[in-house]
Amino acid sequence: MFRAAILRLPKFNVRSGRIRSYTQRRTQSPSQYDGEIVGVEPVVSPLAVGASVVFVGGLFYYMYSEHRQAIASFLPFLGSPASEPSASSKPEQDARDKIRKQRAQMVPKSELTAAEQLKWAWTHPGLYVIGSNEFGLADPQHPGSVSGIKCAVPGLEGKLIRSAAFSKTHAAAVDSSGALFQWGTGFAGNAPHTPTCTLKDASICEVAATDHFVVLRDNKSRIRVLSGSNAPNQLGSNTDVTLSFEPRLGWRESVVSMSAGRSHIAVTTNSGHVYTAALDKDGNSRGQLGHGSSTVVQPLQLHRIQSDLRFTSTACGDEHTLLLTNDGDVLGCGANDFGQLATGAYSSGK
Repeated sequence: MFRAAILRLPKFNVRSGRIRSYTQRRTQSPSQYDGEIVGVEPVVSPLAVGASVVFVGGLFYYMYSEHRQAIASFLPFLGSPASEPSASSKPEQDARDKIRKQRAQMVPKSELTAAEQLKWAWTHPGLYVIGSNEFGLADPQHPGSVSGIKCAVPGLEGKLIRSAAFSKTHAAAVDSSGALFQWGTGFAGNAPHTPTCTLKDASICEVAATDHFVVLRDNKSRIRVLSGSNAPNQLGSNTDVTLSFEPRLGWRESVVSMSAGRSHIAVTTNSGHVYTAALDKDGNSRGQLGHGSSTVVQPLQLHRIQSDLRFTSTACGDEHTLLLTNDGDVLGCGANDFGQLATGAYSSGK
């Protein structure tokens, strides 16, 4: 025989509705425990009940939201009758349905996992294009047709594309070996054709395109301009022009990115400076170079924008330029006919 004091944690007694204290001695005499096994009283915690209710409710909500139609077919009282669209909302609904169908046609949902898509991309290199084929940019073998709305550009199969750029009538791409390919009706005419290799330089790392030019950036911070279309342009008989920087790049300063508009370009350096250049006489017609005026400037020369701010990147529109600062602010210059400078107003002048 033994005597023992049984200590218990605070528990809620379902039968009595009271909470036991931490130390509560049995009032029965020890003889009552002889030959008996003291069990554990059934205790229900309010926290456990609440957690169970939340879990079950959340599980039911998830199942209902994911399989609403299937559940409603078996349990009609859970389905809410669809309200008839009003006359005013029907055109909007039709427009949304049209956009949804177009997206489904252009970007079908893949049945592959992310890892399988990555593996497929590595085993099927090339340049895949979605968009208009009016000027043979998606499928230069059939210019003017709609067959290239979603396709791989013929002639670039099996090539690892490093950079690609599209203008209105011509396009350019650089592969991993530094080979530059050009195509489009603006470059090769309306006849069926395939991308043509016009230059090979392993140092090329980025390409941009304007209305009439192809702009290249290499790992030596050189900015080169090539003719992109068969129309007469500023290059004349020259086929490859390297632009000069004014002032020159500083010690260990290098170009990290560039962007191109209709007839101007902007490049950003690792020191936070931005250089802009006009590629023809209209390259600063709306003040898009950011020098405070819209006067005609000498084409094919890069000039630094005078500012105490430091910039991380630029984006060029047809006739305007946006600049992102280190502090996250965005500055703009150039045309604002459609509010593209995001100033809250419109201006149609120069």
